[in-house]
Amino acid sequence: MASTNKKLSGCYRRVLTFVLAVVAVSIIAGGVIYHRVGGPEGAHYWMAERALNGVEKHLKSKNRPDGISEDQVIAVFANVREAAKKRKVNLTSLYRVLKLYQTEFHTTKPSTPETQAFLIELERTILKDAVKE
Repeated sequence: MASTNKKLSGCYRRVLTFVLAVVAVSIIAGGVIYHRVGGPEGAHYWMAERALNGVEKHLKSKNRPDGISEDQVIAVFANVREAAKKRKVNLTSLYRVLKLYQTEFHTTKPSTPETQAFLIELERTILKDAVKE
């Protein structure tokens, strides 16, 4: 009986050590990644870029009306993405525009004027001082 208890306590100790090591490595990796994206502000811009990528992919693959060229879509998203990398975009407006697109056109295909309005609104999220001269 004492031998069984001794074996179990040794097993628990090894499992606990392994779990603590995994948690420590996860925390360190998370901290390094968080630091690499630029802390809280960088995380917001990183998430905005991921959202831009998702909406662009959805618009190009499924929801682009015939009146809008794929090159136009790519150009607008590239401009907004570049402004986001330079931290020259209004994140609140960007999230609002992307959310509006996702709620309205997740299952339905927008018309050409709706898509043009969306692309114009998307470009308006770029701050004025970031416009190319």
